[in-house]
Amino acid sequence: MTKVLVLYMTAGHGHRKVAEAIAEELKAADLKNFTVEVFDALNKTNFVFRFSYPRLYYWLILWMPWLWGVFFYLTNFSWLYALIKPIRSVWNTIQSVPLRTYLKKKEFDFIVSTHFFPAQVAGRLKKGGAIKSTLITVVTDVIPHRVWRNPGTDVYWVMAEESEEALIAQGSDRRQIKIGGIPISQQFLVPYDRSSLQRKFGLDPDRFTILFSSGSFGLGPTEAVLNSLSCLRRPIQTIVVCGYNQSLYQDLNKKRYRFPTILFGFVDHMPELMTVSDLLLAKPGGATTCESLAMGLPMVITDSIPGQEAGNAKWLLNRKIAFELDRVDQAADLLEGILQDAALLQQIKREVSLSAKPNAARDLIHYLRSEAVK
Repeated sequence: MTKVLVLYMTAGHGHRKVAEAIAEELKAADLKNFTVEVFDALNKTNFVFRFSYPRLYYWLILWMPWLWGVFFYLTNFSWLYALIKPIRSVWNTIQSVPLRTYLKKKEFDFIVSTHFFPAQVAGRLKKGGAIKSTLITVVTDVIPHRVWRNPGTDVYWVMAEESEEALIAQGSDRRQIKIGGIPISQQFLVPYDRSSLQRKFGLDPDRFTILFSSGSFGLGPTEAVLNSLSCLRRPIQTIVVCGYNQSLYQDLNKKRYRFPTILFGFVDHMPELMTVSDLLLAKPGGATTCESLAMGLPMVITDSIPGQEAGNAKWLLNRKIAFELDRVDQAADLLEGILQDAALLQQIKREVSLSAKPNAARDLIHYLRSEAVK
């Protein structure tokens, strides 16, 4: 029996979505000699770390994103990370006693990590000979930070050629790197009937539909952008996903715009919402980026988190497969230009399909299967 463990960490929702997509694909493959577990590595850390880690990350992103960006940028320098790396290793070891015990006891054949914390913990165990698992790190950002590289890792599963180049520049062996894409749920690959979904959500098929998504935290300039769109000449309608931001949902629910607006909190039917949309305004998280690419949905990048999302945004813009909203007061002009240039929008859609890797989860499972029989 081949035992596979998929680990993520709760820091936003993206790492979890990627992990669940991998497990979902493995279960769908119905491989008789494979078993799979998937869980949050935080659940096997000490209480203080488990409680504080996601809250501290959220607090930084909400109130001091510049500080997060500075820390992210500086620690990506080789000389500074060389100083921090031993401290990080000891810190993670102290926090992860239950996780390390579990990994040694269960003797998994494959450990797939979608976050750098469990990847580092498992890598150190393997480096020390405590486990023999094949370790696969699925990098959920397009451009990997140095924390994604950990001794003991066998394979880095990355989004694009630019991801590979970054890892090689940091010292990785090219033979360790697989350009397979960031795994997404099978739900984003199902062909949906746009007309029936428009009826389901009460949408006007003759209006241009703009989908707002600001991640599980519901952060970003959503309300300000909505306030600026009344001057658009072409008829539009908007769908707004507020995530867990109840304050945003309640504030928007009190307002009435000149165009139809449908509000949601946290949703599990994003593929349906993307199907009925013509344009996505969103923060460029790794999972969201790859989902929109797979759906062929052009994106307007809004309010990137300094650091990992800034790297994703740069990759999208360099490939000319997204638009960027630098300032809220430019929103109406930017969208007016997009609405008036149907040829540009179609060109972006074609370019999007060339960069998408919709079958990343399936390809990863094929890789696991081939490695298991060696």
